[in-house]
Amino acid sequence: MIQIHTIGIPRGLMAYRDGVLWKGFFEELGFDCIVSPKSDREILERGTARAVDETCLPFKMYLGHVMWLLGKCDAIFVPRTGGYNAREKMCTRYEALPDLIRNIFREEQIRVLTVSYDWYTKTTEEKVFLELGISLGRTKKESKKAYNLARKHQEIWLKARGKGQNQALESDGIKVLLAGHPYVLHDAYMGGELAHILQKMNAEVIYTDYADRESALKRSYDFSRVMPWLINREITGALFLLKKKVDGIILVSAYPCGPDALVNDMLIRKVKNIPVLNLTLDAQSGTAGVETRIESFIDIIRYQKAGGYGN
Repeated sequence: MIQIHTIGIPRGLMAYRDGVLWKGFFEELGFDCIVSPKSDREILERGTARAVDETCLPFKMYLGHVMWLLGKCDAIFVPRTGGYNAREKMCTRYEALPDLIRNIFREEQIRVLTVSYDWYTKTTEEKVFLELGISLGRTKKESKKAYNLARKHQEIWLKARGKGQNQALESDGIKVLLAGHPYVLHDAYMGGELAHILQKMNAEVIYTDYADRESALKRSYDFSRVMPWLINREITGALFLLKKKVDGIILVSAYPCGPDALVNDMLIRKVKNIPVLNLTLDAQSGTAGVETRIESFIDIIRYQKAGGYGN
């Protein structure tokens, strides 16, 4: 049984999708949670120094967040998520995450709190959280109550963002859909900079991960029945649900993401009658080049809305 009081949550990777659920669950069980701060250049540089060159940008950022938490908590929550369905799997990076963290920080002897599940175990999210709560010394009843409350809190959080986005979709201004992994779109140093650039140009920013997850997942099967990655399914499904409500789409990926490289190429071929910009972010400092591309993209949208290109 793990004896801990304070749990650290790195602000990276799946924390941008399920972090509200994780934090709520631990706090309902009586634990203190420390979430690392918003990403910045220093966090990225520290993480990059611990990663191999071929590692994707979000993972380098994640390592920086883990480093920030060292010495500030009793254990760091690093889940191993393999997916709950054979056709809705996760990137191998998530499946190996606890082992990678333990190995990279072996000299620090980092204490990792984790859960481990994969589609072939035929488990459920609730069961995974019950097992986690029991491993932390709580009863099954206490764990179930904490999970239900945390799940409800996350649903409220998601509905609030969905409601706000629906209001934005009703505006008369230019609406641009940012399509990508949540940990890229909402990371302050990655997608956060893109949102600021768009807002300076008076564009409404719409996000694929603020669409209803179940509806997006169902819609994704019209795009591909064999695509194995859950998050890419949610991205593509949301894109097709929202594309008629926006004026342009920016596909946002972080170098060198393998799933995005395959899926975004297919999306560019499939999406018709709407401007699409494919952006790949890397570890370079500054956003001058990106800002120029977005400015040109917004000009194209304005020209099209004014009746250009034969409209």
